[in-house]
Amino acid sequence: MRLEAPVGGMPVTLPWLEIFKELIATLLPEMERLGVATAAQVGLETLVERIGSEAISTTSLIIGHSQIGAWVRRPLASP
Repeated sequence: MRLEAPVGGMPVTLPWLEIFKELIATLLPEMERLGVATAAQVGLETLVERIGSEAISTTSLIIGHSQIGAWVRRPLASP
């Protein structure tokens, strides 16, 4: 098994934040439907810049989502 997550500070994490923005864009209609947030509150057009600025001003480390993978080797079948 393997667990991976992107971890880093700005500006290294900028590409990850762009991917995060795309994910939020796909989830936004459901967020609005459920009353979690409005498009205006999320502000997709400035989301990456706002997160990046906050990370820089607070010297924060950004940890992305975790991905888990597992592999299994099956024994060869006997003849």
